[in-house]
Amino acid sequence: MNLGAKVTQKQLMELLLNVAIIRPVFIWGAPGIGKSSLVEEFAHQVGLPCVSLLGSQLAPEDIMGVPQIIEGKTKFCPPNLIAKDEPYCLFLDELNACSHEVQKSL
Repeated sequence: MNLGAKVTQKQLMELLLNVAIIRPVFIWGAPGIGKSSLVEEFAHQVGLPCVSLLGSQLAPEDIMGVPQIIEGKTKFCPPNLIAKDEPYCLFLDELNACSHEVQKSL
């Protein structure tokens, strides 16, 4: 189920703290209003490192990784930035501004 809601910055932090811990949240707003800092603050408040990927500056292989042959089979090896063993907050910044190929790989 996808729900849309207009919220203030304060309400957005409350929304993130109550919803983003179990579901992805898409934040839409004008440039320069503090979306990135709010996501970083959310990650800090829940005790997670924040990894930010700027979609408009990525290529699909930046996300999927490069292929490597392991035991006769091709395996994609994603970058260390996103292939982590510990939990983290993944912030896909400018998702709506990146190419369709990057959107599919994300």
